[in-house]
Amino acid sequence: MAKSAIIWVILFSVISTKSWANIPIVDPSNAQTQTKLEFLKNFKGKNEIRLLNNRFRVDYEVDDVMMLFFRKHGSAPVVLVRPDGSKIYPRDANAKTIEWHADLSYDLIKLKNPMPGPWQAVGKILPDSKVLVLSDIELLADNLPSPVFQYETIKGEARVVNSEQIVTDKNFREVIKLRASLYPSNSVDAANFGADIYQLGEFLDNGKDLDEKPRDGVFTLEYDLQVGYGSWLPKYRIATELFTRELTQDAIEILPLPISYKLEQAQEGERYHYVTIEIDDTHINNESLLFEGQILFPSKDTQNFNLSERQSRRVEIFNPAYGTYQIEMLIYGTTKDGREFTLKPPPYQFLTSEPDITEPVIELPEMVELPVIVEEPPVEEEPGFPTLLI
Repeated sequence: MAKSAIIWVILFSVISTKSWANIPIVDPSNAQTQTKLEFLKNFKGKNEIRLLNNRFRVDYEVDDVMMLFFRKHGSAPVVLVRPDGSKIYPRDANAKTIEWHADLSYDLIKLKNPMPGPWQAVGKILPDSKVLVLSDIELLADNLPSPVFQYETIKGEARVVNSEQIVTDKNFREVIKLRASLYPSNSVDAANFGADIYQLGEFLDNGKDLDEKPRDGVFTLEYDLQVGYGSWLPKYRIATELFTRELTQDAIEILPLPISYKLEQAQEGERYHYVTIEIDDTHINNESLLFEGQILFPSKDTQNFNLSERQSRRVEIFNPAYGTYQIEMLIYGTTKDGREFTLKPPPYQFLTSEPDITEPVIELPEMVELPVIVEEPPVEEEPGFPTLLI
């Protein structure tokens, strides 16, 4: 059977004793806290042992054997039956001859100097378990160009290769995680010294966006370099429940964004604002630049624009109202060494203030005080002496 084959049910890979040196024993009782399949990292097997009805034969020349059984979720770990009928359980794991990693859905077992002859695995082993031959797994990724610019977008591709053939199996593609990162330079003099690791993203093989064809084994990612300038180290990592691989490429240099903006804001009575795009052409062929953008007005209306000639790097923006104006654009061009590039700079914004309208002061006529006339109440006459009564 070809090494690149993808086999159902179980993996038996014969390996040298040296490749397992310094590997800690996995405690099955505490398997949940262990790093899953950590000691499969960079594992390279030499042979595969055929499995038939959960039975397999170990040759007398085998020094070490590794077995991976997938079983029903939550079921008990498998039990191994030696050729002499004796059994091996997870509790038998020790530092000399047996290592056993028991998880909720699989068992990973390594035996040293196994007994030659027919073996059997007993348990709820899944008939459609998925296993890969791990003999020659490699991770290949396109090299990033150098130098590149801040906010440059670049199409990147990566492949998982087994025995020099691309792995295209559907089930493998569904469980694989392939990510890319940039690590800052360790040089104190570098502009990005001490910066955080920048996650470029995850490669996908789904036929969407920049990925040309689904399920062809070619994983695609659009790098968006929204990161500080300086020296960066690209690193790629592939991880599955079965193994991990890492790939480190040569350091790349990220240059500062080669454009800036100059604003001429409309004054009172003027109808247009003007934004001039200024270019640092140290590394760029200035004649090759094309600009495709959109203006967002305070009213949320939009207007598209295109600039293609070197002498027309001035964007005219109508001034209908005060508020925030925003320019978004893509820039296409060629470097002086002939590399084509695409830039997606962050949006450029500027704010116009509400005009200061001063209302005229209305002067009132001078007030004239009029005399106040106070009316006195009438005086009542006192009653006379009652002479008639007398």
